[in-house]
Amino acid sequence: MNIRKYEAFVRAVELGSLSKAAEELGYTQSGISHMMQSLEDEVGFPLMVRTSSGIVPNTEGEMLLPIIRQLLRTNESLEQSVAKIKGADIGRIRIAAYPSVATYWLPAIIAAFQKDYPNVEIQIIEGGTDIIEGAMERREADLCLYAGGEGKNFEWLPLREDQMLALVPPGHPLAEGAFVPLESFLTEPFIMPMQGYDGEVHDILSNLSQQPHILFSACSDYAIISMVAKGLGVSILADLLLRNYPNDAVALPIQPPQFRMLGMGVPQVRTASPMTRNFMRYVQAYVEQLEQT
Repeated sequence: MNIRKYEAFVRAVELGSLSKAAEELGYTQSGISHMMQSLEDEVGFPLMVRTSSGIVPNTEGEMLLPIIRQLLRTNESLEQSVAKIKGADIGRIRIAAYPSVATYWLPAIIAAFQKDYPNVEIQIIEGGTDIIEGAMERREADLCLYAGGEGKNFEWLPLREDQMLALVPPGHPLAEGAFVPLESFLTEPFIMPMQGYDGEVHDILSNLSQQPHILFSACSDYAIISMVAKGLGVSILADLLLRNYPNDAVALPIQPPQFRMLGMGVPQVRTASPMTRNFMRYVQAYVEQLEQT
């Protein structure tokens, strides 16, 4: 069995293009086409179809895709274990994370990790809850960092509470107080994170007697901050983001206080690659350091 054929198939599907997969993996166009033909001959049926938007797996390809991804992860874990025994730390870690975590946690974590493991490739998938959980379900990520992993189909380790704050325009009457009562959102135009990004905010607003008037929706936290700063409405965002991002909007605690729990998830700690388990230790060390500051 030639594992490279399976890797080429997965990347072609993920990129939607044989030529892009060939370029990324270092093959010629004819070379990767031959590999795909050889793979289909090996399994005994076609795996892909060409559409106007690019290469997509057919029904049989969709059925085999998660099994092939598991095969590739197992092979990668084997290669990393062999390399570890030989004293050469190599491999790849794919991390799915909130943009705020990717921006304000991961650079320091990766910098520390890379000092000890300079040959390990790090891939970051940024997104909201839907994107992160989708990547974990499809096994396109080895590890995730976000809030809300309890009860999901992966092992979950809570790391640190992050306070959710009210965001109001400068000069707004609500900016005069020390906190914003939760009920105040009922009388203000509200800027809502779009579906897939709104998990914590939706949970907070569910405590109200009715939903506030949602005037705008946006999937970018930074767009929401700018809209609030321009006086277009109020919103709710996490302290991790607001503490680090300079802006004119006013961030205040909500009364009663609201929090999200940031954590780390992996499909299974026991079957995670050596490099993934190593990276998890660096994440935990970073969070422990935060607790001391």
